Amino acid sequence: MVFDGLTKNYRYPGWRVGWTLGPTDWIETLTRSGSAIDGGAPRWLQRAAVPLVEPAQAWQETQAMRVAFKVKRDFMLDQLKSMGNLFPRDPEGTFYCWGSVENLPPPLNDGFQFFREALKEKVITVPGEFFDVNPAKHRDDPPRLKSFVRFSFGAPMEVVQRGVARLKAMAVRTASRT
Repeated sequence: MVFDGLTKNYRYPGWRVGWTLGPTDWIETLTRSGSAIDGGAPRWLQRAAVPLVEPAQAWQETQAMRVAFKVKRDFMLDQLKSMGNLFPRDPEGTFYCWGSVENLPPPLNDGFQFFREALKEKVITVPGEFFDVNPAKHRDDPPRLKSFVRFSFGAPMEVVQRGVARLKAMAVRTASRT
């Protein structure tokens, strides 16, 4: 089965139109379940989405997104690497940079502490340990992603630039205190 929608892949946040491809009997079961829960998206909203997924339109939008996001990704990676952040792999198909802050001065070398300090600068990051799947706490060892942070470059370029500048200033101030 394939599930997709406009919100993430097509970058239409809030436009809650999705679709499922699969065997007919499964689709019928899902349709009955979905109708019982919320009734589904209004028909007019579904019809309005059709031109957006036409191959030529979808390709044009995808290419425009790639161009816009590449500029922001390259800027963010360059700036964050210059601060000392480590990236095991540059992002290729998302609007997030996943990096380790382990080389930054304490307390910024811990993902959760980095998150807290960044909030004081009015910048939101996400601590890597939020993504460490260990729901039943079976592992006793420290979180594997303790030094990791997810940085988003999904916002407009001016916002990305302002956020990165604040993070760099935060790192400089912290380094000068140690």
